[in-house]
Amino acid sequence: MARNQRTSVSLVLLSVSFGLAAAPTARGQTPNFKVSVHGGEEKSFDPPADNQIVKESELFDTVIVGAGLAGLSAGVYLTDHHKKVLLLEKEEALGGLALGAAVGHGIKYDRGAAYWTDTFPEEEQILRHIGLGNFRKQYAIHEPADSYFWKGQLYLGIWEEQTLEKLPTSFSVFKFMLKRANDKGQIPNQPFEDAADLSLDELSAADWVRIMPIRLREEGEHGNAEAKKLYEKYERDPRVNHADAMGDVLALLDLYCRSALGAKPDQVSAVAFANFYISEIETRYTTTTGTAGAAERMEKLLRDRGKIAVIRTKATVTRIQNFEDHVVVSYNKDGESHQVEAKYAVFSAQLRLAPKIIEGLEGTEQGDYMAGLTYAHYSVHAVFVKGHPYRATYDTWVNGDEYTDADRVRHEKDCADDPKSKKCIGDAFTDVILGRWMDPRIKGYEGMRTFKKNPHDDDGIMTIYHPLPASEVGQGYDDETAREFAERAVQRMVDLWPPALGKKKLGRKIVVKSVETNRWPFSVHVARPGHFKRVKVMRRPFKRVFFANNNLGTPAFEEALYRGHCAADRVLLALDPGFAFEKWTKCPLPDADQ
Repeated sequence: MARNQRTSVSLVLLSVSFGLAAAPTARGQTPNFKVSVHGGEEKSFDPPADNQIVKESELFDTVIVGAGLAGLSAGVYLTDHHKKVLLLEKEEALGGLALGAAVGHGIKYDRGAAYWTDTFPEEEQILRHIGLGNFRKQYAIHEPADSYFWKGQLYLGIWEEQTLEKLPTSFSVFKFMLKRANDKGQIPNQPFEDAADLSLDELSAADWVRIMPIRLREEGEHGNAEAKKLYEKYERDPRVNHADAMGDVLALLDLYCRSALGAKPDQVSAVAFANFYISEIETRYTTTTGTAGAAERMEKLLRDRGKIAVIRTKATVTRIQNFEDHVVVSYNKDGESHQVEAKYAVFSAQLRLAPKIIEGLEGTEQGDYMAGLTYAHYSVHAVFVKGHPYRATYDTWVNGDEYTDADRVRHEKDCADDPKSKKCIGDAFTDVILGRWMDPRIKGYEGMRTFKKNPHDDDGIMTIYHPLPASEVGQGYDDETAREFAERAVQRMVDLWPPALGKKKLGRKIVVKSVETNRWPFSVHVARPGHFKRVKVMRRPFKRVFFANNNLGTPAFEEALYRGHCAADRVLLALDPGFAFEKWTKCPLPDADQ
């Protein structure tokens, strides 16, 4: 995942441990590890029926639905101004996809989104406010951060100049044109929908990438000497398949788009992709628990404000009703239905749920667009391994188009009887992150990140990021399916690593001790071409309900923080017409929603 932070809605956490002695993989092998499954099935998103209702007497300024990054951000800024808030979270832990954990002797790892990118001024203000102002110094991911396993070879640091020389010149063309688009102001920051230039939103990411050689040639013809030189090199390069000049690049970007944006490059807006990827070629940041470091800090701030910040977990919202001067929010907790009253509500769960839950929203232009959003399921497999068999790079992207001829033959044999069987899908994960890259724990160097040295203990973690095929949405995403995906993905990793990397002395045989698969249904919404020209329809409040979710823009860490803060400002303005937005915010005034 890479990974800008994905969606911030939370799931009902389910933890079931399976003994796999009798569960063969799709290749007829029996795994010798156990898989624990976390996260709710698809049906956990269906609101339970209301039972006899308990009406609560406590009144709030705002009820926040969903305590992922967006909901937490909204809660922090509302309580900054002494507003009383109730956070309702359907999972047993806060943070949504920014969720971390610890194992063994306090060894930390992430269960969801792995890292964030360099921030724009507004997101930096938010990070500073929650205690992460030193992230550039303390949490920078040491290079090589992104590496690419492609055609049987590992390319360390994909976008480093020395690596680009080893790849077809089409990769250099892509990097050059991506930066040119940024220089020209074609890649907006939050809020994307207010950008002066949304021309890229008319294209899919794949369409944009395919025309890059043409645009490069035009740059050279108009006097850009660097562009002219690069185009001439591209034309002469025999490694470039000029019949499909950017096909090799798109094979890599397919991994990124599926991992972070929920679909292939031909299905996502070039604006979403460009905003996401312009930061991928620069330094990125993470804590020992991924993006959970931000969620943990915001949760602590709120729990320290317990008199005005009330948090209820395992509380599933079933209905929101608007009245003239208040809202009524119904939720289910421990099988009991509750009703609570507030002046306003902030909806920070997935927007696809909003028309089902907010009374009167269904059938409106706003509600119909929300209901029509496309989502992808996602699995994050934390693989606990013996020792530290691989220390070459932080994030290894693995080409998902069946890797080698031998793999392709084996795969086709597996699927000969029923190509649509679940046994024929699910092993094409996108990337593997070294789970303890930021936590080496080397004896004598506690607290220091030396990166390339192994921790002195025997507890390695490799995390597989695994977007599921679109065909899985609507199929239930049950325990058995989650386990199958995990088994196949882990087996694929174990099969690939020794022959691909051992010969380069970058790794050795991987011995799996156990696996924790984290199931995230509907976790990534797909921002399709044209999405950002319609976002204003979704972001405007529906009566007394404000929206704060990264479904409005890209499924990103920065987007969630921004939308949560913005929703808080909009609520504060509604509560007090004299409230003044911060000078640093780009949060739009209500009139800008039209």
